[in-house]
Order: sequence, then C-alpha cells, then structure tokens
Amino acid sequence: MFYDGNVPKDAPWAPPIVRLGDTTTAHLLAWEFVEVTGSWEAWISWVREAGGRPQHKVVSVRAERLLPLEHPDAYDRVPRRVRGLDGVIRPWSGEIS
Repeated sequence: MFYDGNVPKDAPWAPPIVRLGDTTTAHLLAWEFVEVTGSWEAWISWVREAGGRPQHKVVSVRAERLLPLEHPDAYDRVPRRVRGLDGVIRPWSGEIS
C-alpha cells in the first residue's frame, strides 16, 4: 500500500510531533502545569543515534520552547496533568487553581 501522507481513520493514536530548537523533532507525550512556577511544561520523546546505537530520550521542557508541526486538532488528545505544590501529579481538571 502506498502511503500518501493521510492517516487512516482506523490507525491507532500516536502522539503529535513538535520541534525543539532547530534540529530535534519529537513526540509530545503530555502537557504538565507546574503550580510552583505557574508555567506549562511539555514531556517529549525522541530517538537519536549516538555511537552507532539508538538512544531514547524523554525530557520535560518549557512548553513555549516547542513549535507545533501538525494541525492544531492533533494536539487535542495529548494528556494534561498538574504537578501540585505538594509535588503530587494529578489529572488536569480544565482549571488552574
């Protein structure tokens, strides 16, 4: 089957892609609101080659550092959570306390 760039309707969900800096393209795994700083972070994941071996990277970065590369609707399903003042992570309720 020839891939034409369109995702089939029955394809499983995959995290949307974002750009970090000039060279890193990554999957956006989750948004995280950090109550201590009042800022949004983004958990991203990518694979890079180093020494001839693939290395999987998972990091948290400030959300404002990312450039979305897909249609805005692609980001609607990305999980959101809150890291509370007590350090406990909980689901995002849609409101910032």
